[in-house]
Amino acid sequence: MVDQKPVVRILKNALSEGKVSHAYLFSGPRGTGKTTVARLLAKAVNCENLKGSEPCNECRTCVTITEGSSVDVIEIDAASNRGIDEIRSLRESVRYVPVMGRFKVYIIDEVHMLTQEAFNALLKTLEEPPDHVIFVLATTAPHKIPLTITSRCQRLDFRRLSIPDIEGRLEKVLSALANPVEKQQEGLPGLSAPPARLGEVTWEKDALRIIARAARGSLRDALSILDLCLTYGNGKVTFNDVREILGEISTE
Repeated sequence: MVDQKPVVRILKNALSEGKVSHAYLFSGPRGTGKTTVARLLAKAVNCENLKGSEPCNECRTCVTITEGSSVDVIEIDAASNRGIDEIRSLRESVRYVPVMGRFKVYIIDEVHMLTQEAFNALLKTLEEPPDHVIFVLATTAPHKIPLTITSRCQRLDFRRLSIPDIEGRLEKVLSALANPVEKQQEGLPGLSAPPARLGEVTWEKDALRIIARAARGSLRDALSILDLCLTYGNGKVTFNDVREILGEISTE
């Protein structure tokens, strides 16, 4: 996880002490890691070989969550499932116990998009949740969520990433692309699908600084720009190419 030290520390301590809340509200700008942390939390509470607060990433539960095929981790996009019928269906399904792990984890993205009726239906479930269920509500607009919902969740605020943090992550992604052995060992960090048929991967530090600045604190945006630059330069990320892609004028 890049940065977000307060959030990570709170969740690590909760896991170590066995005090994980039944409902969390993750709020913050786009591309700062809300859904990623929700998935990591789902892994940690269900991992068969938990080491302190770190999931092993090797047991059956961890592997299925990584692949996105776990039946105990349900991701719901509230922007396209915002009505009361969808929430009623959720209320029915929470009664069933998990299939593989100890907890069923419901991750509701962009929860502020739910209708007022849907929020009212969700409220009852948050008031009296089953012991085997954890809710993670993620939003970029926490002010649009009713206070009755917010007051029943532990709210964790994600902040924009700093330019050095984004630069460091981009460098790690490029190092993994340039070093096939490292990529095989760790998996490619950040890019879900590396650009095909790249030449030799090289980069300039100044180029990464421009990308990090243009991303305005969003790692997802930074990775999207990096993807464009890699394709544009056939594996070479240069200062002039990045300026041309972003349409930036030089500081001079």
